[in-house]
Order: sequence, then C-alpha cells, then structure tokens
Amino acid sequence: MKNRLRRFAALALTLLLLACLTGVPVRASADGVYFTAANDQLMELTADTMPFYSNDVLYVSSRLFEGGELGVSYARHTSLGLATLYSSSLDLRFDLAGQVAYDKQNNLYPGYAIERGGVVFFPLNMVCRYFGLTWTQTATDTAPLIRVKSGSVVLSDADFIYAATRLMSARYSDYERAQGGRPVTQPGPNDPAVTDPPIQAAEGQKVYLLFDGGAARDLLPALDGVQATFLLTEEDLSDGDLLRALAAGGHAPVLRLAGDTEEAAAAALRRGREALWQAACLPLELVWYDGGEALETLFADAGCVRVRADLEQSGGAAGTLRAIGRHREDVAVYLGGSGSLELLPDLLRGLEEGRYRISAWRLTA
Repeated sequence: MKNRLRRFAALALTLLLLACLTGVPVRASADGVYFTAANDQLMELTADTMPFYSNDVLYVSSRLFEGGELGVSYARHTSLGLATLYSSSLDLRFDLAGQVAYDKQNNLYPGYAIERGGVVFFPLNMVCRYFGLTWTQTATDTAPLIRVKSGSVVLSDADFIYAATRLMSARYSDYERAQGGRPVTQPGPNDPAVTDPPIQAAEGQKVYLLFDGGAARDLLPALDGVQATFLLTEEDLSDGDLLRALAAGGHAPVLRLAGDTEEAAAAALRRGREALWQAACLPLELVWYDGGEALETLFADAGCVRVRADLEQSGGAAGTLRAIGRHREDVAVYLGGSGSLELLPDLLRGLEEGRYRISAWRLTA
C-alpha cells in the first residue's frame, strides 16, 4: 500500500514539474469556450468541436462520435438530408431540414440537430438518454470541460482533469492564438448587438423569417412593416382578429399541424382552410409538419406546400446573421416566439445593411 502511494506521489510530482517546464500559462475560464472529452479521450479545441447552448439546450459536435470511443457512431447522409447516430442495437436519425428526430421504427423524439459550418451538432441530453450515456460539466483552470461517458470510462472526472491539465493548457493557448489574440469568447443566446461587418446577400437573395403564431401580437409592432411568416396552431386560427391583422400586413399564415395520422391531418387541413377563408378570405396554401414524409401526398392533394426552416436563431442577432451569410440562396430562418423580440431590431438592421430581401413565404415570387 505504501509503495503504491509513493508511486502515485512521484507521478503527481512529475506531472507538476512537466507542466511548469512547458511555460504554458494557466488562464481563467472564458465564457462560451468548452473542452469536450469522450470517456478518457480529450477532443481538439476548435470551432468544429466547440459545444454551444441554443434555447437552453446544450449541443455537442458530431466529431465526438466519430472515433467510436462511446460505443456510438456517426454517419452523414447528405443526399437524404439526414445525420445518424447509431450503436450495435439502436439508431437515431436527424432530419436536418425538417428539424425532427426519429428512430428506425419511426418513433419521433423531441429534439433536432443543428448544422454549423458543415458540422452537425446534436442535443446532448437527448442523445445520452437514448443511448444510455452520461455527461458532466466540470470547471478547470482554463475552460469548462464537458465529458460524455459510457460504461467503459476509466478515470473519474477529477483524475481525468488532473492527468489532462497540461494538454488542456496547451490546446487553450493554441486556440487563443488561432483567434488572432482576440478574447476567446463566443456570442451567447442573448447577444444584444451586431458588431461584425455586415453579411452581404447574394444577388436577389431572400430571407424568410418564421415565427410562432402565438407570439404574433407581440411581434407585429416590432416588425415595423417587415413581412414575415407565422406558424399558426388551430387555436391561433380561431382568432379572427389575428388572421385579419396578418392578412392586412401581408404576412404569410402557415397551418402548424399537430396530428400524427393522415385522418387527423386531413381534418385539421379542412378546419384550417375554413377558418382562414371565413376570417380573412385567404386560401390555405402552406403547412408546417414536424413528422416525416408520410403525409406529403396529402399535402399535395390539398394544394399545400410544406414549409421548412433552413436555420434557427443561434448566438443572438450576430450569430444568426453569420449563419445566414453562409447561405448563398434563399434561406428560411425559424426565430421562435416572443423570445426573439430582443434580437429582432439588430437582426433586421443587419439584414438591411447586407441588402437581403426580407419576404413572407409565397408560392409565387
């Protein structure tokens, strides 16, 4: 027992001396910067591996699952618009355009993946629950560590951080140098201002802003004449005054379907069509549906087009503008409900400076 303690003390002293000899400075934690680890493997510290929070949900990079360390693997099916996580017995498929997740039995799950700069990020809590993984977030001398663990993990969090301290310090320094000496921070979900140079639109490029219909009364004054697209539940469609206000402002109403069977969806389409016509003399042409492709024929037969979002707001106005700037074609951005009020003025200003055409969703140009 004494020999084991002596060996551990000697190892600790050796690691401490090595850390001192490297001359790598230890810095305080920086907001928005996180290390990630899969079991006992520390990931590189880059934009491709950096976790982030979106709408209070923590997202981690698909890079975390590429080595098979966690018993969960990653595959991207670009032609199908799918990103898949799978193990020997389970799989979880993420429709990137439809913003929905489902398994091989077509069971739907409450979450979706986000693509940033060609890298797919997954909602960590949801993935861990599905595959039986655990995760922790622990402070270190440089930046917080988010560690995802399977049953084969060896080191405790404290022992892992102790063993990886020198490597984390070096990678943090490399990351900071890669930022050109700028503060190592990422925009947060409530970033109040757009400080980057304006993102410039491609010629004639349109942006469609999508909002939850339940927040329309709060959002219409803030839009100040900008035409948007509102996703309306059947309850929203019962508000005739709201429908008339949307029609008067040139906004696009979309029926947000909740029914998971063809019969329920068909009945909702009939009711939605009647409500829109009676209240505002508008035809029902657009639907939003969180499920798969099973109802596409029903939508086509009803003369409706399915609305999908290419992006969702992330990183406040500045982060959302950067995401829009990566698209060189028309792009639809889902902004949610009343929570988008704070970022809306800066987002609209940035789009105007970038010469984007902000439009409600139309079937014709």
